[in-house]
Amino acid sequence: MKILMLEFYKIKRRKIGLTMAAYLIAQFLWGLWALHDPTPQAQAQGFLSLLYYISVLDAVMVPPIMAVLASRLADIEHKGCMYKQLKTLRGSGSLFHAKAVCGLLIITVMFAAQYALFILLGYMVGYQGHPDAAHYILSYGLKLASNSVLFLLQLMLSMLIANQMVPLVTGLCGSLLALLLTLVRTYSFLPWGGNLSGTLVTMAWNDDTQNAVFSYRLYSPVELAAVGMIFMWLVIFYAAGRILFSHREN
Repeated sequence: MKILMLEFYKIKRRKIGLTMAAYLIAQFLWGLWALHDPTPQAQAQGFLSLLYYISVLDAVMVPPIMAVLASRLADIEHKGCMYKQLKTLRGSGSLFHAKAVCGLLIITVMFAAQYALFILLGYMVGYQGHPDAAHYILSYGLKLASNSVLFLLQLMLSMLIANQMVPLVTGLCGSLLALLLTLVRTYSFLPWGGNLSGTLVTMAWNDDTQNAVFSYRLYSPVELAAVGMIFMWLVIFYAAGRILFSHREN
């Protein structure tokens, strides 16, 4: 617990909260612009469609945000060349664990705020009814798992590599890859495809009405396997990061 509190103290002036807030505000403003004048059909299935929009937006936007968060958590020790000294005071594994928990707590709050903002957006633009609590909670859980995978991957890279441009470029490349994946399929076994695999809603285009039709997703066995892969990546990246950092020569 002391190590975890120390991590929060070290990032006190790193403006991580400002970065996360800017990300959420950008999404909220996009929602106001894109969804401000819904059709009657869009109003009827609006809260359903929000689950789809959140997943697609996050698939493309989250990888670089996770890269920035991980870099902020890890680079302060790189700049001071402090990892070797810290290892003499605390175990390497406990240091990685503390940074991982610190970041995951930030992510948990950030995505809870994201869902609250999008629900508020739905009421603001006049969507009918109320959000389906069960599906929103499930979607939030899958969202948290998918993006925790990306964070742990980026944290591992940021702690192992002193030059923070490498993990940041990795995050940008992950964003581009996720963008390509959104164009070709609705699931992926890659770490950057977790937001697509965990999407609970699908969209189809109705040629007769010229409107998008949203519906809850019926998962195939392959798609369920892709969802299961999200949790496997969680274990893999946490274990790999902890082990590799423990054996890293500083």
